[in-house]
Amino acid sequence: MVGRISAHDNGSLLVEREQLTLRERTAGMLRKAIISHRFPPGTHLKERELCELLGVSRTSIREALRHLESEHLIKMVPHRGPVVVSLTAQDAHDLYQVRASLEGLAGELFAKNATAEHIAELQKTAEVMAISARNDDPEETLNIINKFFNILFEGSGNQVCTQFVHSLNTRISMFRRMTLVSEGRSKAMMDEIEEIVSAATAKDGARLKEACIAHVEGARAALIPQLTNSQPGVSGTGKTNSIT
Repeated sequence: MVGRISAHDNGSLLVEREQLTLRERTAGMLRKAIISHRFPPGTHLKERELCELLGVSRTSIREALRHLESEHLIKMVPHRGPVVVSLTAQDAHDLYQVRASLEGLAGELFAKNATAEHIAELQKTAEVMAISARNDDPEETLNIINKFFNILFEGSGNQVCTQFVHSLNTRISMFRRMTLVSEGRSKAMMDEIEEIVSAATAKDGARLKEACIAHVEGARAALIPQLTNSQPGVSGTGKTNSIT
């Protein structure tokens, strides 16, 4: 007979969690510094200097770095240690190919499954995004864009689709930040967002799917030239920056 686990065998298995762990907060600060390019591609992240900057122990730094490595934000270079990765045009092509499929599917499902509250929140977030874009505030705009698409995926009702895109969110955010500073991209982006909102309001699945894919393609077209023309920030033997 196969045994069964009961929550009553040894008391409750629920873990009380009131705040993020020190490792999670440390990883969050480093992640933010990488996405904002405070630590640009190629930066050598020295444990001792990070301890001083963040005011935490080496154990917390090492745990956070391992987590960021799993997110593909840093890589361990032999005889050098952790270095912020350089994202390539091929990385962008592969990621945006997957992103287009996921966001297109989310849009199609949103039209079918979203509540009136989801649609209203999407409309309101788009209005706030337009104001931020006019104010030329990339950091604020990036946060609002992330919120906008979180609403879209939540309203789709497909948790697996949502989980997949969340696993890519950090790298997507890095690319989004680059596209936001491209000349003319802000206006084009808002045109795309307006079409997404219009299709969502009409609950037109086919149109919303097409609008979401068009948005991804527009972002990809703005991004690829930047990556193609940029110099690699790190290689196995190349010179890297320092956080100091």
